[in-house]
Amino acid sequence: MQKPLVVPIPWAKRGRPAFNELFKARFHSSEDRYMALYGKEEWASSNMDLSVHVDPGQKSAFVERFLDRLDQSLREGSTAMQLYREEADLSGTQLTFHERPDIRAADLLQPRRGVYFDLDRPEGFRIVWNHMQTDGVGMWNALRPLFDPNPALIPYRDVPLPPPGLPELLALPTLALRMVWRGHLRRALPPTKDLTKGMIRWDASKVRALRDEVNGSFNLVTSGLAVSEVFRRHRDRNELTVGLTAYFPFLKGRNKYGVLLCKVKRGDLRSVVGQLTKQTRHQILNWGRSSAQSLALRQLPDDAFSTVVNYYRRQIDVLVSNLPVGQKPITLADIPAAISCHPWELTLPYYFLLVGTRQELHASFTSRFRQDPGFLNVAPLSRAAA
Repeated sequence: MQKPLVVPIPWAKRGRPAFNELFKARFHSSEDRYMALYGKEEWASSNMDLSVHVDPGQKSAFVERFLDRLDQSLREGSTAMQLYREEADLSGTQLTFHERPDIRAADLLQPRRGVYFDLDRPEGFRIVWNHMQTDGVGMWNALRPLFDPNPALIPYRDVPLPPPGLPELLALPTLALRMVWRGHLRRALPPTKDLTKGMIRWDASKVRALRDEVNGSFNLVTSGLAVSEVFRRHRDRNELTVGLTAYFPFLKGRNKYGVLLCKVKRGDLRSVVGQLTKQTRHQILNWGRSSAQSLALRQLPDDAFSTVVNYYRRQIDVLVSNLPVGQKPITLADIPAAISCHPWELTLPYYFLLVGTRQELHASFTSRFRQDPGFLNVAPLSRAAA
């Protein structure tokens, strides 16, 4: 398993090992531990499909060029290709990963406990990856070198480490309040676990116009659009608990994100975006809540840890992730592509992934509820269904 890096804590004094360990623990997300416990028995339960959509007439040329680049990168031994060389070992008491330095593209074309490719899709192909290995940002970073050069839309720069103690203390009152929130859609879930999946393309210039109109950030406007669609689908619900994923680049682990919980009441888009903005505007509180929760969960034995995390997950009606991938359209050998992402299993009622370039968003959803063909087709934003 990837070794966690040691974070120096200059505020800790010598001879205070408990203090040192406590504040090192702030930088280790509980997501890695949960994924390992949840997925060790059922590896596929944490699998995700990242689908690459291309014009059927250009699929053969696209796939051929993609595999050529993949094979060349693997032969060069690039560090960006480490994810493809990994395979999980479930034989021990703990989940571990081992690298296969000699792996080639042909070895990745069949199911395994690691990243692999399924080329048998008329609209393109899918990349199967597992959350126990990495999060969405890490998966895209491993894919980025295989596509045409594309400057990052929002670079993930190194940021200063938050000071110890203060964010957690400031966040305790709001964290305690959020612990008693409950989901509003779970009781209405259908008895089967069948999933509805879809993807639509939104015109980014029109989203930016909406952003200026409602006076919100781009990511919160797109998240607000997704939440508004859920309200439209469930007209009997006047409140939803929404989770927004936040990327924390200083976390040490494979999953470098936390989930920011928001309680949202039914309203127009301006109202929904305003509520999301109000509850996430203070970055120090966002980090403090995530850190305090991780510290508390770290003290629990595995059985209690799983029970508590499952409780937290049952709070969420809608989980939204934003993934900015590039300033230009996604292409390979100048062949345009779109990207969608769907989990194999879903414990939440709704999951949205919004993949953004400067030109458009590839908005994909996975739901435990049945949806009509117009779901997420937000006129006049939508360009074409995929």
